[in-house]
Amino acid sequence: MSIVRHNRPHFFKFATTEAALKIIEGRSLKWSSATAFNDPFDHQAGFSLELEESQFAKLLTDSMLRVIFSDAPVSVGASVRFTQMLLVLRQMQDRLQKDQISKELYDAALEVARNLREGISEFNAAIHAHLLHSRVLCVTEGANNVVMWSHYADQHRGVAFQLGCIESLDNRLLAAKRVEYTDKFIAFPSSTEYAQHLTGEKPIDMAALVWKIAYTKHVDWAYEREWRVHVPLLNVSHEDDSPIYTEPAEVFQAMYIGCRMPQEQASLLVSAARRVLPNMALFRAIRANDSFSLRFVPFE
Repeated sequence: MSIVRHNRPHFFKFATTEAALKIIEGRSLKWSSATAFNDPFDHQAGFSLELEESQFAKLLTDSMLRVIFSDAPVSVGASVRFTQMLLVLRQMQDRLQKDQISKELYDAALEVARNLREGISEFNAAIHAHLLHSRVLCVTEGANNVVMWSHYADQHRGVAFQLGCIESLDNRLLAAKRVEYTDKFIAFPSSTEYAQHLTGEKPIDMAALVWKIAYTKHVDWAYEREWRVHVPLLNVSHEDDSPIYTEPAEVFQAMYIGCRMPQEQASLLVSAARRVLPNMALFRAIRANDSFSLRFVPFE
C-alpha cells in the first residue's frame, strides 16, 4: 500500500458506549459514508456555469483551435470521440484554412453549449459517484476537548480511543490527512478550464478535485481538529455501511472512559477490553477542579 505519511504518533476516535463495545469486540473502526455526516456541506459540491451560450462556444472554439494548430501534448478529455476528432484535424492542419475551420468549429461548439446543462449534470454526477463509492475514517488530534466529548461521545458518557500510527504495521492511519478549514467555498473549474477539459487540451484532474472536496470543511468546524483517511470502495456496494477493516490489536493503545459514564457500563466495557485487547491502557476522565478541562487517571 503506497502511503503519504505524516509524523503523528497517534490519533483519537470518540464513540458512544454502544459503538465502543462493537469496536472492541470486532477490533474494527467505523468507516462512514459521507451521506451520514452531520455537516450538510460535507462532501457536498455542485459545479455550475453562469455564461451565455455564445460566450462558452467562443471559449470552446479557442481551445479546439489550440489543440488542432499546435503540437502540444493532448490528453483524452470528457469525450474520447471529441478529442480524437480534434487530433485527426491536427494531422491535417497544413491543409486547413483557419478562418473557415474556425467558423465550422464555432457552429459545433455552439451546439455543445446549447447542451451545456446536460454536460455539467454528468460532470457533477461523476463527482458524486466518486464520493458515494468511498468510506471515510474520521479521527482527531486529542482527547481533552470537552466539546468533542459532548458531540461524539454521548455527552461524556462514551469513550475516546487512542489509535497508534505504527510504521511497522503499515496501517491506514499513516495515510491520514488533515482537514482544511476555510470560509471560502471550494473553487470549481472556471469556464475556460471546463472548455479545456472537454477538448482534452487540459483535462480536469477529477481525483484531485474529489480529494479536495473530501478534505475541506467550513471554518466553524475547526474546533474538531479533524484528520481523515479516505478510501474508495472496491467490490463493495456503496449501500454497505459495515466496518471495512479489522485493525491489529496494537493499534488500540488506550481507551479513555467519559467522566459521566455510569459505573455499570464502564465495568462492561473494561471487561470486554481486558478480554479482547489486554494490552490496551485504560483511563477514566475526571473533571478538573481549577479549569475547564479534563484529567485522565488510570482506571481502577
